[in-house]
Amino acid sequence: MSAEPDGRWKRFLDAMVDGDDGGVARLLRTAPGMLRARMELDYFVEAIPHWLYVGDTLLHLEAAALRTGAVRLLLDAGADPNAENRRGATPLHYACDARPRSGGTWDPTGQAAIIDLLVEYKADLEHVDRGGATALHRAVRARSPAAVKRLLKAGAQVDRRLSKGGSSPLHHAVQSTGAGGTAGAVIEQIEIIGLLLGHGADPTARDANGKSSYDCARSDGVRDALERRRGAKRPGRGRERLAIVR
Repeated sequence: MSAEPDGRWKRFLDAMVDGDDGGVARLLRTAPGMLRARMELDYFVEAIPHWLYVGDTLLHLEAAALRTGAVRLLLDAGADPNAENRRGATPLHYACDARPRSGGTWDPTGQAAIIDLLVEYKADLEHVDRGGATALHRAVRARSPAAVKRLLKAGAQVDRRLSKGGSSPLHHAVQSTGAGGTAGAVIEQIEIIGLLLGHGADPTARDANGKSSYDCARSDGVRDALERRRGAKRPGRGRERLAIVR
């Protein structure tokens, strides 16, 4: 989209890009109404990188950017941790979108701290976006062990199903591909599978197409992780080998 955010948003974007939490605080004092302002257009922020969509708030922006200080500032000032954009996503969804291999502002320690902050301020762990995904679904697809760990510790439902397709977080974890920018994040993928299984995820649970996590796994390494972590065997037709998809 060629359109640019208006001047108010641009000043906050610039402060975010510069990592200037003090600047965010000063801007908020001069324009307190921005605390509840909503984006009026879709706009790609290259520095994060992340899209802002119509309905996004400053808290969405800072959560996506993994700016811990700014997130705390906004929450303390009364920002709504459950504000939804036009796609039904909340700041917690955005905090879980950062991924290890996409460049930008990847910071697993900061990501964990922001998730903890949002949960402390009563962010809804089980809110689903318009695609039916919870924050845990998005963290799994982003191949972010730090986010998955914090969400599970906070009490996120490990076997919550997508409202479209009926897939669980473990179904997403075993797929050969995650969200864009996650190619090659195999170590993170295996760690996430272990975290989900360790919190009771059921590898035999079936999605709307009748497929279990075993059925969805296309890598020997992933299937071995499923079996090794749970001491389980693939149900059904035996343990026939599937081709590795790289």
